[in-house]
Amino acid sequence: MIRTIYIITNEDKMILSAFTTLQAAKNEIELNYSEFPENFNIEPCALNIDARFINEIKKEMGVENGK
Repeated sequence: MIRTIYIITNEDKMILSAFTTLQAAKNEIELNYSEFPENFNIEPCALNIDARFINEIKKEMGVENGK
């Protein structure tokens, strides 16, 4: 399964954070980056979600065997 995520980058193209919706990314810039003088960009990015990715997320969240 492929999902679009939205990444926030600075002028140097360094990735600062990622969000599942465009609106959430816009809100992040408004709340946390609007006071900075540099420009921040929102770029769409394809995220390939496979079984390995899901298992890694479960492991990070402390969820095992579907529980």
